[in-house]
Amino acid sequence: MELLDKQTIWQVRNSYLGVYVHFPYCFKKCDYCDFYSEGIGASSANDEKSLFQSYQKEILERKTHFPEIKKRTIDTVFFGGGTPSKASSKSWKELLDFLRSEFDFASDTEISIEVNPEDLNAELLENYHSIGINRVNVGVQTLEPKGLEFLGRHYDAERYGALVDVLTHSPIKRAGIDLMYGIPGVSKESFYRDLNLFLEAGLPHLSLYSLTLEKGTKYSRDVADHKKREPEENIQSEILTNLPVLLKEYGYLWYEVSNYAKPGFESRHNLKYWTFEPYLGIGPGAHGMIERRRYSNPRNSSLYQRKQANTKYEPIDPSTELSLTLFRLFSPFRYLDFIETYLDLETQIKYIRTIESWEKKGYCSIDAGVFQWKPAALLLLDDLILEISL
Repeated sequence: MELLDKQTIWQVRNSYLGVYVHFPYCFKKCDYCDFYSEGIGASSANDEKSLFQSYQKEILERKTHFPEIKKRTIDTVFFGGGTPSKASSKSWKELLDFLRSEFDFASDTEISIEVNPEDLNAELLENYHSIGINRVNVGVQTLEPKGLEFLGRHYDAERYGALVDVLTHSPIKRAGIDLMYGIPGVSKESFYRDLNLFLEAGLPHLSLYSLTLEKGTKYSRDVADHKKREPEENIQSEILTNLPVLLKEYGYLWYEVSNYAKPGFESRHNLKYWTFEPYLGIGPGAHGMIERRRYSNPRNSSLYQRKQANTKYEPIDPSTELSLTLFRLFSPFRYLDFIETYLDLETQIKYIRTIESWEKKGYCSIDAGVFQWKPAALLLLDDLILEISL
């Protein structure tokens, strides 16, 4: 059977809810990271108990603000950060128990946690499995020591060396890793060596990102001060266009610009962001989207715990939102289903005309209401999305 025959065709889903929980602490904040996080070294967070109590308080507040979410079924939970593997399994279990007491859960709810290589070991994965976590994602970025040093990452050679063995023997089968390319001083051959290691291991999910220069990060300041080089853009373009062909040979579906998965192993939680599904964002620095309104929490852990959650809700424009999220998907989706559900008639016509012009230029295929990008659109994607969002 052709690989494409195995692809899910994404469509509108109106009765589910995702939950994202942000744990803000890590061993050391990486230089390139623009998420809210604080480096606290090897020790546990001294406010872990109060932070998790604040999570519960916020969940109850959001339910008060949006009573309609009580009718929704939670089918994805994602513990991110920061480094959520720095928090105890007991704290995560208690939070999961609390969520289950407040909401209905789907029988196959995806429960994910991000793990740093320094924390990863067989015992930790057994603990996660025992409390119901069924998906792990490990932020590897690179196995090249000089690359890790460039990124400002804490590095434990022994744990990095044991990654593949620990993950392939894990009771949690939905496992993935993040790798980064275009790091100055790290050759494309080095990136492909790292990637091949995980391809041969058969890990079911791979997130493959290009290093980006994010405003406000230490890395961006170092580049401005001529202390570090910018990302290797030529290498990035070459790798970006080569990855879909390479990954297809290994049986991976290319379902989002930077994400590949074996059939059925896509990140269902992240798909919510791209398919306009509602999700609660809990914790300092977290963002949420409920009933076509967005909110964001303060990027300060102590402030978050002292005050009530942010109650400023910004209405969002579905016409802009859909263009910036839905059209990042490289797997097929029922575009007529989405635009007829969320857009007014005038905007629907604009979307359809733009999409039809893309098809004529060979950038996408449209068939019976199903849209899919062609590889030719990849390097032009930002410009094409701009056409439909203006």
